[in-house]
Amino acid sequence: MANRKRTPLGVVHVTATPPGWDKGVAGIRAIHKAQGWSDIGYNEIINPDGRSEIGRGKMAIGAHVAGFNSISYGLAMVGGVDAAGRPDVNTLKDAQFATLERRMRELSVEFPDIKWCGHRDLSPDKNGNGVIEPFEHIKACPCFDVIPWAAAKGLPVADIKGTWKPVVIENEPVLEGPDIRTAYLQRLLVRAGYALGPIDGIVGRKTRSAIRAFQLASNLPESGDFDASTVSKLRLLFEAKAAA
Repeated sequence: MANRKRTPLGVVHVTATPPGWDKGVAGIRAIHKAQGWSDIGYNEIINPDGRSEIGRGKMAIGAHVAGFNSISYGLAMVGGVDAAGRPDVNTLKDAQFATLERRMRELSVEFPDIKWCGHRDLSPDKNGNGVIEPFEHIKACPCFDVIPWAAAKGLPVADIKGTWKPVVIENEPVLEGPDIRTAYLQRLLVRAGYALGPIDGIVGRKTRSAIRAFQLASNLPESGDFDASTVSKLRLLFEAKAAA
């Protein structure tokens, strides 16, 4: 599994599991794997009793916020929806918020460049006014405004309001972010007929194997990376085909 090279962003989530659900990392992992993921998406979760558990791994690239997984730490509180499945911050326990603050402080020491936000803060600014407003949220997660909450506690927060916009890749809208170029190149590899698992913007084992196979077939050095010659060849072959 691929690891992050840097961690400038911390993203707070809720798991959107119903009240009373308390099956820990093992339960979230089972849910995510049943959805076709390779592992639990979050780096860490905070259980209803306030106990934290490492999920995918502290340095692993998670699968918790499309476009930003390669640079972010995903920290999720179990809960966040009521019995009818509606977002409800009141389902989260005081013990969870206490642990959230403590873990954010500890992680801010471990990752000196980290800045914190909520999942919904990474929504696109649809009307271009420089503010991510409630009607623009991709989802309610994590049901409260992390940035002002964290700032009031003296934690480092991300200045990302209005920064991101939607980008369309092969008729599929995705959120602009550092993983998007890699996701696009993965799509070109799939066009070439190479299976690589999910198109997620992460150069993991399967993507590297697909790159090497393409490089071998193209008489290129088998670096396993999206190096300049590989990218040039992919774009020459498959962007031209798409335009034809």
